[in-house]
Amino acid sequence: MLNRRSILATGAIAAVPLAAPWGALAKTSKDTVVLAMTLEPPGLDPTAGAASAIAEIVHYNIFETLTKINADGSVSPLLAESWEVSPDLKTYTLRLRRGVKFSNGVPFTADAVKFSFDRAGSDKSTNKDKRTFASLTTQVVDDHTVVLIHKDIDPDFLFVLGQATAIIVEPKSAATNATRPVGTGPYVLGAWNKGASITLNAWPGFRAPASIKMRRATFRFISDPAAQVAALLAGDVDAFARVTPRSVAQFKA
Repeated sequence: MLNRRSILATGAIAAVPLAAPWGALAKTSKDTVVLAMTLEPPGLDPTAGAASAIAEIVHYNIFETLTKINADGSVSPLLAESWEVSPDLKTYTLRLRRGVKFSNGVPFTADAVKFSFDRAGSDKSTNKDKRTFASLTTQVVDDHTVVLIHKDIDPDFLFVLGQATAIIVEPKSAATNATRPVGTGPYVLGAWNKGASITLNAWPGFRAPASIKMRRATFRFISDPAAQVAALLAGDVDAFARVTPRSVAQFKA
């Protein structure tokens, strides 16, 4: 991530999670952040399109997954608190987090997990990981226990469950998530000014409000390389998740 203080030479990031990693800015009493992106997403439902810009805004912010992929590539619990894997490595029994709600007030249960994965693998699915979900059988044991049976052994399955294509959606909102996303994450859509910016607001109903460091986050879309550099140098944006490589030399100087 490129900001006014440092340059980190990494590859493309999968998402810009806002709930945890902004402690440095928060310590300066700054509770809003402006992030810049090169491309504007075509929609806000990562199960409906392959554009990486979608997940960069909504993954872990609005929508959550059963597991979370950490910066070092490891996987930790998120909506699933724990899990057990069968000896043949094909069956996963997951215990779900209790007390979780979607931003429209509907409780998160195993039924939402089954709906999400059945939908992702259905004939009408446009999910880019449709093949993975089509080979999955989801069984509801009770409200907080779900069993996932994979046809084949996939050593990366828990990692896959943390990707944006595996978000858990609220069934009644699924059809409109591209423009009015409803998730269990710490943020909700505030405004979308097409061609200019998207703003996310902290959701007061989130299960762990103390973890939300930023009250508001604005994603500005700046495609021109010169304008990207100018915005960073002027302080108009706090960070640029993806920046044109040829611009890095200006910051090194």
